[in-house]
Formats: sequence, structure tokens, C-alpha cells
Amino acid sequence: MKKENNKKILKIVLIIFSIIIVVIGATIFLRYSNRIKLTQFAPQTKGQMMGYRIITSKGKVILIDGGTKGDTKQVQDAINEAGGIVDAWFITHPHEDHVGAFIDIVENTNIKINKIYTSVHDINWYQENDSEVIQENEEFLNTLENEKIKGIIEEPKINEKIKIDNILIEILGIKNPEIKENAGNNSSMVMKFNVNNKSILFLGDTGKESCEKLIKTQKDKLKSTIVQMAHHGQSGATEEFYKIVDPKICLWPTPEWLWNNDSGNGEDSGPWKTKETRNWINNLKVKENHVAKDGIYSIEIW
Repeated sequence: MKKENNKKILKIVLIIFSIIIVVIGATIFLRYSNRIKLTQFAPQTKGQMMGYRIITSKGKVILIDGGTKGDTKQVQDAINEAGGIVDAWFITHPHEDHVGAFIDIVENTNIKINKIYTSVHDINWYQENDSEVIQENEEFLNTLENEKIKGIIEEPKINEKIKIDNILIEILGIKNPEIKENAGNNSSMVMKFNVNNKSILFLGDTGKESCEKLIKTQKDKLKSTIVQMAHHGQSGATEEFYKIVDPKICLWPTPEWLWNNDSGNGEDSGPWKTKETRNWINNLKVKENHVAKDGIYSIEIW
């Protein structure tokens, strides 16, 4: 009798163990098959730049900005490597270190783009408020009139949600016509990509004033697993803002000279505030930082 009871108990244990293994295996499989791949581009010139590629669970390609015209080959290679089609291209704002490669690809290649999301002012606003780089702004606005892409451009609204495969993109910030300080950067489109209970916050070159607006209007949505450091890691988002975001991983679209505050005469010879931002992130105990100066970096999120 005792042996039979032991056999029954063993059988029940084995059944329970098998069920646990199946459940764990199915969970891992579902998460793995739902993964995305995020790539941070690296500067191919001596200047700063920002560019990201995301490949969804079903192989769709999403780009965020892309960098300068000197970075075009890197972006083009990344598109071709992923199938040669851009399903959605998000442009944060029309400065050359963000849109140069985009302009070059639209004007000089046959790469197919299915949808472009951007939030921009008219040329008069840039002439009045962002005149130092008016040529860059004008070139981007002219490119948006190109017949190849004119019909696929969409300007998202605040809090609009865009679903692309397994990614839900929420638009937290668009152009800010009322902000005149650091105007072009402060009109960066801000987007939160949600996938697998994780989130990636893209800030473009968001500055102090637009951060304050985001805190007032979107505070409960800012916390994110991963954050793209605003304005290449310096003179962008505020310490208060990053505390609210409370990231686990930081993506720095930052060249070496900016990372080290080196104007050409050695470390700390420049006027930039990257090290101040680095201290903020260090105080938040973020242990995973990926800096563009170290080369192209890819991470799978699942």
C-alpha cells in the first residue's frame, strides 16, 4: 500500500513538474518570438548625430532620425540589411545632425519608405525662432515636398497611439510654437515605444523648457525602461526630468569629444555639460549606458 501511495505521489509530482515546464517554456517562447531589435547608430564623421533602427517581431523596420549626410551609408546599409524597406520613419526635428541622412536617402536613393511621422513648423516660424540653422530647416521642409514622399507624411497629435506590429508608440510631445528659447530643439517630437512591458523614450534634442512642459502635461507617462539622452547628453533634459523617467538603460547619441567635454585641448576643455548629465545618471544608479562613441550598438528587447 505504501509503495502504491508513493507511486501516486511521484506521478502527481511529475505531472505538476511537467505542467510547470510547459508553462515556463511557452512563456519564454512567446516572449522571445515577440522580441524587437534596437540599434543605436554611431557617428561616421567628427560631428554629433542621432539615429536609431528598430526591427519589430515580424521584421518591420522603424527608423528614428538617422544623423548627418555623412552618416547616410550607415543608415542605408542598416535599411538594406533589414530588407530594404522603411515601414515607418520618425523625425524628431529638422536639424542636420538628425535629418541629413534622411534627406540624402529621399533625394538620392530608391529606398522605399511607407510612412513618415514628423511635427514641424512652417518656414516663417523657423526664420523667426531658429534662424541660426535656417538652411537646415529649409532643406528638410523642401524635402517633405518631394513627390516620392509627399503623400506618406503624417503629423501626429499629442497622445496619439500608433501600432506597428508588437510595438505601441505613444506621442508625448510635438512641436511647441510658444517656446522661443532654444526653439528648434524644444520642438522635438517625443515618443514612447512600448513593447513586452518595457518602454523606450525618445527625446530628440528636447531642452529645459519642453521638459518642463512634459512634466506638467505627461508626468505619469514619462517613466521608462530605456531613455535616449536628450540633445546628445548635454544641455537637454533636466535632472528633475530624468529622475521622473527613472531609466534602467541610457542610450547616448554622443561622440567622444562631447562625452569628454573636449574642445580640442583635452578633456574638460570645452563648454559642454555632458559630465553634469553623466553625474545625474550615475546618481540614479543606472548601470547600463550605451554611448555612440563606442560604435554601433544593438540590443534585443523581449
